[in-house]
Amino acid sequence: MQNAAQQISRNTIQGGFTLIELMIVVAIIGVLASIAVPQYQNYVGRAQAAEAFTATAGLRTDIGLYFSENGNFVGYKTINSTPSYISKTANQIGGQYISGVTLNGQASGGFTVAFDNGVHSGSSMVIQPLISNETMNDAVATASTSGGQITGWRCSSTTIDDTFLPSACRP
Repeated sequence: MQNAAQQISRNTIQGGFTLIELMIVVAIIGVLASIAVPQYQNYVGRAQAAEAFTATAGLRTDIGLYFSENGNFVGYKTINSTPSYISKTANQIGGQYISGVTLNGQASGGFTVAFDNGVHSGSSMVIQPLISNETMNDAVATASTSGGQITGWRCSSTTIDDTFLPSACRP
């Protein structure tokens, strides 16, 4: 008789999860997803902007060479005066998210990177050299800047939030 009672109690042991336990697990997954998705989108935006800065490394080197040879950016971007090594490098730049590079018309040594894909599609980012000399310290170059050396690069954009700009050139 006792064996029959033990058999009945063994057969009524619950197996698996209850509905409330499954609902709690789904709620926890939902909360984690609501935190993770915006962070991932932020990461993607920063990575795509960083591609533009990385892809222009050769051009930035060529611009630095021009400045060290000439001491200024006068004549850097006027009709038929851009050195061929700079314009050739600028024309060859491309990437998964950038469509090309345009040398700025002012004598600042800067250039504009246009995005044609991804989070920043249709936007652009301006990259300009920072100069240090007797009268300025890590300031954006202008037409009247002469002498000194390029100490870094400044990124800016009117269409891309500063949080997405690469940390290496963020204002």
